[in-house]
Amino acid sequence: MLLVASPVVGMADGAPRVGVFLNPFDRVITMKVLNQRYVLRLPRDVHGRVTETLIPNAYTPVAYGQPIARVDPRVLEAGAEVSGGPAGRRSVSGEADDANLITVPAPSEGIFYRRPSPDSPPYVEVGSPVTPGKVLGLVEIMKCFYQITYDGPGLPEEGEVVKILAEDTSEVQFGQALFHIKPVN
Repeated sequence: MLLVASPVVGMADGAPRVGVFLNPFDRVITMKVLNQRYVLRLPRDVHGRVTETLIPNAYTPVAYGQPIARVDPRVLEAGAEVSGGPAGRRSVSGEADDANLITVPAPSEGIFYRRPSPDSPPYVEVGSPVTPGKVLGLVEIMKCFYQITYDGPGLPEEGEVVKILAEDTSEVQFGQALFHIKPVN
């Protein structure tokens, strides 16, 4: 199961319905932050069926990291067609290895950094082990730096970085997938 959590503190509106299949970039929920509306979308390469909604389908305050919904990202059988989210798109997936990966999204728009300073080693590399609280990178927003950490309810205690999806010092968008992490049993 994939846990979709709020990337910011704000007001959530319109929880996803249980049973709906969401494709990459489909709307999960609308957020209002400082009187600005934002659409929380699934990251690239993430799809699945909503199995549980964890907030009411009403204008609701949410905290950073608060669970919003659970999505079952299991791979569809080859040749299967599933109606998608709002646009009614079809999705077929054959990426069995990616089904159990945890995607860490960008918490906001900004510049992504893999290291604390230009002459320091990266926080993580492909193959690096991660545990709750581990810093994965930074996002710079208006000269303020925010840590991207591996934490949140429902995550495995141990994982391994299997893919880094953004380049150091690249511009990232809110919700963009930055890391894929494989749970370690």
